[in-house]
Amino acid sequence: MKVMKLRLVFAPTAVTLMMGAALLAQPPAGMHDPGQRLENMLTRSLSLNATQQGQVHTILADAQVQSQGIRDQLKPLRTSLLDAIKANDSAQIEALQGQISPLQQQLDTIRSKAAAQIYAALSPEQQAKVGNAIGMLMGGGFGPGMRGPGMRRGPRMQ
Repeated sequence: MKVMKLRLVFAPTAVTLMMGAALLAQPPAGMHDPGQRLENMLTRSLSLNATQQGQVHTILADAQVQSQGIRDQLKPLRTSLLDAIKANDSAQIEALQGQISPLQQQLDTIRSKAAAQIYAALSPEQQAKVGNAIGMLMGGGFGPGMRGPGMRRGPRMQ
């Protein structure tokens, strides 16, 4: 009887502890998904309503799908570019940049179209808040340029 009472007390506690550990093991929402981080940032900074959140989610998901194949093509090219830079191989650098540039242009176009769709979904007040910081709609921060933190392309020169 005493063992049964202990089991009734400790079993729910053990389950609660295991569930808590499982939740703590999960990364915070959006930590590994740049689209989710952008969606969260826009929701907070522009106070998006539920309809706008759904629209932004769909726009970003579509852009993600459209750009995945291009990013897959760019990854080995960028690795090769870094190797060419380290080897001071000017001919290879030019050849790789010739392959990278049109792919990067396609990504920029996809991002720009997504930003335009997001901007169109905003209220006039939210659009005023964005102002010239259109880069924030593309994950590039609040600055006036199209590229902010996290949106640099190619190797970073110091």
